Amino acid sequence: MSGYDVHISKLINGRRALEGTGKYMRCTPDQTIVEIDSGTAIDGIVVSAKDVEDALYEYCTAALEDYIAEGNNSDVYTFSIHTDTYHGSYIIYINNLESLNQSVEQTLSRSLQQKNRRNNPTREQLYYEYKYAEGDYSFMYEDMPERLENWLSVFWCISVEEPRHLEIDQNYLFEKTLFDSQLFLIAIDVIQRLQQAFQKLNRTDDFIAYVSAADGGGGDYLTTSQLIRKCVSKEQLYKAMPDIKEMDNAFEQAVYAVQQKPLPEQVKHWVAVIEKGEFGKNSPYNFSKTDYEVYEQLMELGEEAVPCIQEHLDNKLKQETAWILETVLQDQRKG
Repeated sequence: MSGYDVHISKLINGRRALEGTGKYMRCTPDQTIVEIDSGTAIDGIVVSAKDVEDALYEYCTAALEDYIAEGNNSDVYTFSIHTDTYHGSYIIYINNLESLNQSVEQTLSRSLQQKNRRNNPTREQLYYEYKYAEGDYSFMYEDMPERLENWLSVFWCISVEEPRHLEIDQNYLFEKTLFDSQLFLIAIDVIQRLQQAFQKLNRTDDFIAYVSAADGGGGDYLTTSQLIRKCVSKEQLYKAMPDIKEMDNAFEQAVYAVQQKPLPEQVKHWVAVIEKGEFGKNSPYNFSKTDYEVYEQLMELGEEAVPCIQEHLDNKLKQETAWILETVLQDQRKG
């Protein structure tokens, strides 16, 4: 996931443009999928990023209205748009303190009934574990607007390259940029559009609304290191997730220590971090971050670091490490 994390995080941070601009993926009733450019005659229903955004916004506002109408509007602490950019899906999760406490107490009660209690989790541990575990929430909303559901079913066929599952009666043309994880960017924009709608919720002081990534598409690491930070201020994030503040501070201290070394040693350190992988001693994943942080550190070293990076590329490296280093060199040349 190392190279993927860097590639996606560059997009989220505006370090690169969306791929596929000016192109469309055309799906036909006879179950074909072909790429065409904007110069080709448009013969069918065009699905743009703006179309998806508007439909997702409608989906979210309807979920909020349903949630409030169900009588659960008290001590709401989270709202999230769970996003799967590969399979093409959105799920909305909402939770409040009453539901969270019920989940904790039910699990605690079951664990106390077990014969072997030595490894039973504490109430505090369960509270931390469940607070942002979307899959354990009582409030999940999957009934999306019909047009969004239809579009995402076609999106899936394109993304996973399964044209035989297409069930359409006319041509559909999707902007190709949608398949470059643009579903994340769309969801982030929707969170910003929803700020006024969130005023209707009876929220806790540490309420956060954010975009989360599905497992296999970045998961928790991409969520906490990038997505959530595009939706929530640092102050509010730290209030909701104090453990993230602790890890951020620890990572900053680790980076500062590396920055005191001579430039060649800094490059050597960061290359070794990528090579040792997610579970390495100095891995940014230990701080709930990704190798995108390594990319940023190497970029900050500037052009002076280019010869050192090139020297490491001449050695035998893992494919993912080499790709990240080559990406740094390419981006350094672009200035």
